[in-house]
Amino acid sequence: MSVFRAALAKSWLLALLPAAWTAWPLWRETPLSHDHPTHLFKAWHFWTQMLAQGRMRGWSHFWGFGFPSDELVPCGGELWVAAFRALTLGQLEWTRTYALSFAAFLLFKSFATYAFTRRYFGRAAGVLAAWIMALDPGAFSEGGWVWNVDWGVWPVSLSMSFTLLAFERLEAVLERGRARDVFLSGACVGAALLAHQLALFVFAVACPLFLLEHGLRSRRPSWERLAQVFGALTFGVGLAAFTIVPFLTRTKYTFDLGASEEPLSKISERVLALGTFSNVLPAISGLSLVGGWLAIRSGARGRVFVTGTAATFVFLSSDFLTSVLHLERALPSLIKIEAPRMLLVAKLFWFPLAAYALVRIAGWAARERRPEALWSRLLGWGLVFPVTAALVVPGLPHLYATQIAKELQGESTTPNWADYQELFAWSRALHAASPDEHYRIAYDVQRGNHVPTMAAVYDQTLIYRIGETPSQIFNNLPMGDGPGILEAASVKYVVSDRDLANPKLAYERSFGGLRLYRFTGHAPQPFAILGQGQAELVEFSPERLRIRLSGTAPDSRLEIHVAAYDRWQATLSGAMLPITTVTVHGAEDPVLMEVPVARDGELVLAYVNRAPDWLGLILSLAAVPAFVAIAMTGRARFAPIIGWLERSRGRLGWTALAALLLAAAFVARRALSRASLLPRDSIFYQLQGPELTLAGQPCSKVDSLSFECGAYSVRADLVHGRGDHLCMTAPDVGELRLHAPVALGDFITGRYDAEPGPGSIRVALDGEMLGTLHTRPPFMLQQFFQFDTRQRPNRTGMLELSIRGGALSCFDVGVPPPRPR
Repeated sequence: MSVFRAALAKSWLLALLPAAWTAWPLWRETPLSHDHPTHLFKAWHFWTQMLAQGRMRGWSHFWGFGFPSDELVPCGGELWVAAFRALTLGQLEWTRTYALSFAAFLLFKSFATYAFTRRYFGRAAGVLAAWIMALDPGAFSEGGWVWNVDWGVWPVSLSMSFTLLAFERLEAVLERGRARDVFLSGACVGAALLAHQLALFVFAVACPLFLLEHGLRSRRPSWERLAQVFGALTFGVGLAAFTIVPFLTRTKYTFDLGASEEPLSKISERVLALGTFSNVLPAISGLSLVGGWLAIRSGARGRVFVTGTAATFVFLSSDFLTSVLHLERALPSLIKIEAPRMLLVAKLFWFPLAAYALVRIAGWAARERRPEALWSRLLGWGLVFPVTAALVVPGLPHLYATQIAKELQGESTTPNWADYQELFAWSRALHAASPDEHYRIAYDVQRGNHVPTMAAVYDQTLIYRIGETPSQIFNNLPMGDGPGILEAASVKYVVSDRDLANPKLAYERSFGGLRLYRFTGHAPQPFAILGQGQAELVEFSPERLRIRLSGTAPDSRLEIHVAAYDRWQATLSGAMLPITTVTVHGAEDPVLMEVPVARDGELVLAYVNRAPDWLGLILSLAAVPAFVAIAMTGRARFAPIIGWLERSRGRLGWTALAALLLAAAFVARRALSRASLLPRDSIFYQLQGPELTLAGQPCSKVDSLSFECGAYSVRADLVHGRGDHLCMTAPDVGELRLHAPVALGDFITGRYDAEPGPGSIRVALDGEMLGTLHTRPPFMLQQFFQFDTRQRPNRTGMLELSIRGGALSCFDVGVPPPRPR
């Protein structure tokens, strides 16, 4: 026992041993599978293009037609890598810096698990929980090795590690109430929110259980301690407000990537079958259940918070909130959340419970030991050991392969890695020879290969990725290579890992297994003037474009080949201009900007702060000074407020309950109604039924956004595709036709997420064909289209719509009101 106690004296070192073992290969290899190249690029971009210009978030032209860097996804992962860039004084290659920071993340994740578990269940349980977490094989969206190392989605787990430390420090606040604990817990809350937006949801769910635990543990909860907890949470939110506040107001720019998991009944079956998590030993799941029961039965600290949070997030991994309660109707942001990731969160609390059960069981075994004669012990071991070995040893290779062995894809195992290095050397020299030339290199490589997204780390050249990319959360980042899109993106070269037959591509050379083509339609200017006039590019910087105009006419317009986002502001000779979102070509990919240029002068397109940006920035700048001011004020100044809270305990409780009931009633009312499933400009709100036919069968309206067409139904609903969507849906039994008068605006807009197989959407107005769209593959996610009706002489028209095939699974068409001129 003395050896055990000595080991526990340095238990944090013992807890990190498995993590250190799994991180060891990173000293010679850089993880490059799936999303890792993208995270490496973002770290380089954050260091060289953001911090170097005094920014922590803003516009970048490096991908596609540009994207809001670190705005729709916070910058915590990049800050983590930047810290190691600073610690190494920038002397390492970026691949080595990234590998070092990732190794540190693996250690940090284990340390956070240890610190959290130690706080609630003791050091021995902390060590065991850290071991279980470090060796967790994981699965897609469920954390562990597969999710963090293979798929490379580690900023989520970084955020959850800071979340664990935040609750560990909040517990210290309740115990001692020291200012430094308040500061550290708030800092951890801020770090969690900066690392990933999922922390918002986790704190919203876990904090009430954390406070309930305190209330049940203390007969008279200290209002001073509770005020400190709320202060720490407020301080943390304030630190991250500069990115969180704008993010919450701009969800319309993100894809609906949320995905519903299995029904609650299936989740329950998995729990009872000890298969709560994929690839986790049933014994671990069983021990977690035992640990939860023991914690509740013994009244251990964390019995409500840890066990309740563990159970809640397993529950939330089901589709109960959407398929049963239909809360997506009241809280549309639910479809932005991937339900399987709730299992990643649940592990943070289930694994400590498993460790706690192991410690308790080991304690019982130690207390039950009895002195035995030597011959008796030898006889016992002589009988037990061979039988146990015969049962266990044959399964050890499988146990090692599935639970312990860890592999990563690095430089030595990445396909065409040496070829990419040769290609990047060529493109770096090309960029150095003409640093002011505007062009992009497009990459058309195998799906899942994201190495091209890190090309700029080597050559500082803008890219366009054809096909799937991990940066798809920004929905104005097209992935196709249809007519006009390569020209609009100013693509000069195309790189592929296979032969391409596009007649506009001229083969140049090969770099091993990579082929380089010159795009003959290269358009060097990031704009196109529509109508009379000439335009000259004066400045093309990350957040400012200047274009000199001459010879324009009253009906002239300038199409700017930069993705539309609400922070862009256009002025011409100081006068504000409206910005309209237009398509790249035809009706597809409405992502570019267009401005009217009725006179000559200098057009300035500036990326400016809007109200949410200023509010978030002010809150973040005020967070630390406000904390210092409050901490220096002294507790005596707040005694009257604390006293009033104590005296008003009953009234405050009833007020909070009333507010909660009112909010629940409002949400329930919205959830029971179908009237808010689609945007208000959807034409399906206006239909009464006869305007629709499905497979030749006339339709009748049975409810808001719901129609019966013979034996079939056409309705708005939550549709599960490559992500969950709120859209119209119909069975693929034939053509869906619509014939209805509409009040026109500037555009007819629409979206779809097609099933595999052919599909089409045809749109006509007053008998004139506007266009026919053929659905793109499902891996390209939800697609948007837009037909221009600004030049129509009449403001009303007869809309004819035909939808066939895979497009029937999820679609919508709307007529937004015209924007003020």
